[in-house]
Amino acid sequence: MANLTNPQQLLNDEAFYGKTFTDLSMVQESVSRKVFESCVFESCDFSEAFFDACTFKDCQFRKCKLTAVNVRNSKFSDVQFYESKVLGVDWTKAYWRGLELGAPLFFKECLLNESSFYGLKLSGIVLEDCRAHDVDFREATISRARFTGTDLTNSLFVNTNLTGADFNGATNYDIDVKKNTIKNAIFCRYEAVSLLTSLGIKLV
Repeated sequence: MANLTNPQQLLNDEAFYGKTFTDLSMVQESVSRKVFESCVFESCDFSEAFFDACTFKDCQFRKCKLTAVNVRNSKFSDVQFYESKVLGVDWTKAYWRGLELGAPLFFKECLLNESSFYGLKLSGIVLEDCRAHDVDFREATISRARFTGTDLTNSLFVNTNLTGADFNGATNYDIDVKKNTIKNAIFCRYEAVSLLTSLGIKLV
């Protein structure tokens, strides 16, 4: 893989295949109509950047900052995030049409606070060992999702399809069993006690 550290080359070229980007600083920059396939981004800062109609396929972001990045009309398929700050991202602005059956987003050891997946169809999405406070999952179809080890404090689940989702090791979630679909979902027996709250059941 070629290693690219010059932001200007990213802005000038239209497509990148099998490239590694290291230590790029693209704070509040606009990256428009670029194609990234099998690329790796390491320790890059895209805080408040604008990904306009870009395509990311089979890419990895490692130890990157993507706080408040704008993903308008951008496509994401087989994209993985590791140890990254992906805070305040409105994923509903991305282009998902025709990608419902594609590979989901994958987050491991990431900060995802105040992000939105409202109404999206992202079955199989993975949030592993993440902090996901105040994240909006309302109206979303995220069956077979994996939330293992993730802190979901104040995150919203309303009319959410969680069929077969894995919450083993997840903490601080508030899921009303009457307002969400949780058939075949997996919960840790200790944390699952919180599910009884929505049924008006008290344990003594």
